Amino acid sequence: MGTFLRLVVVTILAAAGCGGATDDRPPKWSLISATIVEPSCATVNCHSAITRRGGVDLHDRETGYYNLVNGFYVYPGKPGDSAVIALMNAQGSTRMPPDVPMSEADIAIIASWITAGAPNN
Repeated sequence: MGTFLRLVVVTILAAAGCGGATDDRPPKWSLISATIVEPSCATVNCHSAITRRGGVDLHDRETGYYNLVNGFYVYPGKPGDSAVIALMNAQGSTRMPPDVPMSEADIAIIASWITAGAPNN
């Protein structure tokens, strides 16, 4: 199975919660980057290496981590103070991503990762 196809399958299964009512995805940056940030935010029109809307490049795991944590969008241990959570929960044109709202489950896993100190794991 090709890498792209595996990523699609993992993303679909993660979004569906593998059929369960609980989200048991670990709050790890590697999972968040690959299954949430890169497909939802690092698109050609938004935060890609080419576009860098708002000066933010999220196109790969290391670059995305560096830009979120060192760009003051994520305050480790403080999801309530982290701009990334506020932007995902915002309404109207300030919401990120702007076209399709981030799912509550995805926002929750990102908040859990930030609560855990936002490790680069």
